[in-house]
Amino acid sequence: MIPSSHRVLLAGLLVAACRGAAPRGELPPPAAAPSDTTCLVATGRITPRDTVTVALTEPVDPMHAPVPYNGAERFVFAQLYETLIRVDCQGRVLPALARSWGQGAADRWTVTLRSDARFWDGAPVTARDVLAAWRVRDASIAQAVTILDDRTLGIDPSGLSFQRFADPALAVTKSAPGGGWPIGTGDHWTTGAVAAGDALWASPVPGAALPAIKVTVTTASDARDAIDGNVDLLLTSDPAALEYARTRSGYQDVPLEWDHTYVLLAPAGSGLDVGALRLESLPQAVHVDARPAQADDGQFWFADLKRCGLPAEPASPTVPPRRRVVYEQADRDARDLAARLVGLAAFGRGAVVAGLARTAFEPTFRGGTDAAYVLRVRRRTVDACAAGRQLPAWVLRGSITPLIDTRTHLLARRGLPRLSVDWDGAVRLGAR
Repeated sequence: MIPSSHRVLLAGLLVAACRGAAPRGELPPPAAAPSDTTCLVATGRITPRDTVTVALTEPVDPMHAPVPYNGAERFVFAQLYETLIRVDCQGRVLPALARSWGQGAADRWTVTLRSDARFWDGAPVTARDVLAAWRVRDASIAQAVTILDDRTLGIDPSGLSFQRFADPALAVTKSAPGGGWPIGTGDHWTTGAVAAGDALWASPVPGAALPAIKVTVTTASDARDAIDGNVDLLLTSDPAALEYARTRSGYQDVPLEWDHTYVLLAPAGSGLDVGALRLESLPQAVHVDARPAQADDGQFWFADLKRCGLPAEPASPTVPPRRRVVYEQADRDARDLAARLVGLAAFGRGAVVAGLARTAFEPTFRGGTDAAYVLRVRRRTVDACAAGRQLPAWVLRGSITPLIDTRTHLLARRGLPRLSVDWDGAVRLGAR
């Protein structure tokens, strides 16, 4: 189990929402359910079925719920948990747990919950439940909330983006007796665990009129076996699996949005030679669908964090003593990028790569005593300044260099129930 203090940094950097603009406190009108098919994938004639089988190539850890750390968790958690609102792939704001919202007294936002909102155990979702969930994961948001009645919240909009309420970190959950999966409000529920070779079953809640979901976790190299087994959905970035799927009839290959950017963070005085990076060559260093990093709307969310007034670490006269380029051990793409950067002599002679377990990576990254760190972050953020506060203070005096963007592909058998894609690339089965 990862201590919560170690999970905060990585979760904050991996969670995202809309474009990287600063929050403006604007209140968008509720959008009607879109009549277009822009955000639908695997469209076509639906074949009724009791179960949809899904294969994922990354681990799913209930301890992370409802905040996903990877694409596999993003898919699973999207079926189990709800936020107040949804933001679709076009940036349209849609009701979710919230039925409606508007401008209240003193320019506060008034948000009304759906009358039929229920937890998996059948208990109604109240405004107090929403506030309790937010107090656990984002105390600053909770402080802006006033309970008006059982189903109505008043929210101080100061410094907030309304789209922030689509952030998975603000999904409404409550603790389960005995631990395990937090109890959610989504269209599916589960109490099981999933590991390589085991299956996780997610059952539809009463009235959802959806099939059950059977999830298995496989390795990227074994993704072809899942295709041979006629899995209904496969989320993968492995080029070999994608090429093999194109030879099989009945599958549709849907490239999802470019959703992650690998960045190189270097403390001041690290000796980084940015000109030696040769960014155009870096996508060839990894074994996933990748491209040289490109900013949305011309600027990355982390490009101008100084405007946020974040505290900077005082300048240090010493050069970081260790000539290491550090990455999280479980991230093979970060490993390959770190090796390529050292091979390009971006840090001069004597630099080495070092992979650390997640529990060791976070405090090492906080310390900033190495030459540089390769880290995967989400390409979009609801609040650039809030995301920036998750970074170590030394970053403001150092440098953040975008390296590559990566994305996942959805391989789907034709005839599946409605599948839609949200702003963060989350694929939803039978979304309202």
